[in-house]
Amino acid sequence: MYIMITIRQDLDVIASILCETFEIPSFKRNYDVAFGQIANILCRYGIIENPRNLRFRFTLCMQEFFDSIPQDQWKIRDPAFVKQSEEIAITKFKEWIIEQIT
Repeated sequence: MYIMITIRQDLDVIASILCETFEIPSFKRNYDVAFGQIANILCRYGIIENPRNLRFRFTLCMQEFFDSIPQDQWKIRDPAFVKQSEEIAITKFKEWIIEQIT
């Protein structure tokens, strides 16, 4: 039971790291630091990943969102649409992490 609580807390921290990163203007974001922090958390579960590989994995999660919508319906200048893509990517990334742990 304790392990599940810890995993849930760590997933919340990971989501928080990503949300905080996305709040920063895109040209000022430090993805290496953000995914480095995530890599350190995942090490506790025996998941040894390079931060750049985690960033690529996250990008794939975001790509899933865009692949699910016809390109002519993308609203990349709409902050609500971009926020939705980030939230869905975070959810998919957390699902991937759970798959790796279990």
